[in-house]
Amino acid sequence: MATGVLVIGAANFDIKGRMFHPPVLMSSNASAMRTSFGGVARNIAENLARLGMPVTLITAVGDDYAGEDILESAAEVGIDTSRALIVEDEVTGTYVAALDERGDLYLGLDDLRVLRHLTPEYLRAHREAFRSCDLVAFDMNLSEAAMHEIIHLAREYRKPLCVDPTSTVLASRLRPYLPLINIVTPNLAEAEELLRCAPIRSPAEALQAARQLVAAGVQIAVITQAERGACYATAAESGHFPALRVNIVDTTGAGDALTAMIIFGYLNNLPISDALQLGVRAAALTLRSTETVAPELSLDRLYGLGEDVLTTDD
Repeated sequence: MATGVLVIGAANFDIKGRMFHPPVLMSSNASAMRTSFGGVARNIAENLARLGMPVTLITAVGDDYAGEDILESAAEVGIDTSRALIVEDEVTGTYVAALDERGDLYLGLDDLRVLRHLTPEYLRAHREAFRSCDLVAFDMNLSEAAMHEIIHLAREYRKPLCVDPTSTVLASRLRPYLPLINIVTPNLAEAEELLRCAPIRSPAEALQAARQLVAAGVQIAVITQAERGACYATAAESGHFPALRVNIVDTTGAGDALTAMIIFGYLNNLPISDALQLGVRAAALTLRSTETVAPELSLDRLYGLGEDVLTTDD
């Protein structure tokens, strides 16, 4: 019997600072600092768990307080962390984000070396998780060998695959595998990297890029466009949804929330247009939260609560 979503990838300790003024290079910048738990895979898993979906997280953390707290927090929201790897004498993944005065990422630094311990051998040892899930999702922080093994195991057990390209630096590694991917959710820069195309400057160009990803073999392509919303394409249809107007606190994790909603919709047989509409709402909730995953996220919240703070752009 299938048992929800298997998510594989990064689980980090995040340190984020939002500057009080425009960034000044080679200088100290006065900022409001805070910490939270993050990592693309962990964020997707928490969003799904908060929607009531069974989810298993395969990640690697160090044998330190940060790793212990990340796994404990994940378990508290309903994520199955029994297959997570705790590595002795290793440091848990850490992400440092410098946000500009608007809450947008200005510069990010990450140390995810612990993920090299998620080897093909470790993944094969947990093949039962692949066999028993409904869908496999992973981020691109993994090694090339681990990514190849995940795709192999998902195909062996005929499970759909969802991939978050994660960053412009990492996205190009996904290019050869596009015909094997069911769902891909890049932002504009990642889509440009996947397609080796010119800069995408308008919603119409983003929509065309989504169609090109489908032509490359992807079943569902969703491209996030920050304040311009998001667009999608399948072999049968395509469309665009505008962003929702919110007071942005922190942009970190908004794309992960949207990806989680696309997965949720896919597994619950929602039309992709409905799933993306919910995804845009989930992203908006995340944008106005100091946490990487909005604590108030729920289906009730997404299906109409809080209209006073979520209003569609003109």
